Amino acid sequence: MPRDPQPEVGQTIDGSFGQVVRSAIEANEAVHDGCIMVAVDETEGRVTGWSYRLFPPPTEITPPPNKGSAFNSCLAMSLVPGVFALYLVSKGSVWRFKRGLADQL
Repeated sequence: MPRDPQPEVGQTIDGSFGQVVRSAIEANEAVHDGCIMVAVDETEGRVTGWSYRLFPPPTEITPPPNKGSAFNSCLAMSLVPGVFALYLVSKGSVWRFKRGLADQL
């Protein structure tokens, strides 16, 4: 994504997260095309960056057919040590990826 302007970071992941994403897209519409990075400590998660590409290491997982590269990248990245979970919001659906499993929410 073009990095200028760069949306703010540090927002808490809570009930206002939808508005946080809308504000980031208003600041830079390219935000919608990439991964939002969130750091989690013992009490909360906070946005640490916008619109990252995922480059997971090779894995033995065989993804389901016809889900696309974003789905496949999230599935593989969910196996990386230290990754808690990934969420994919696309075309009216939401998927959660955790430890190599994908659940449609």
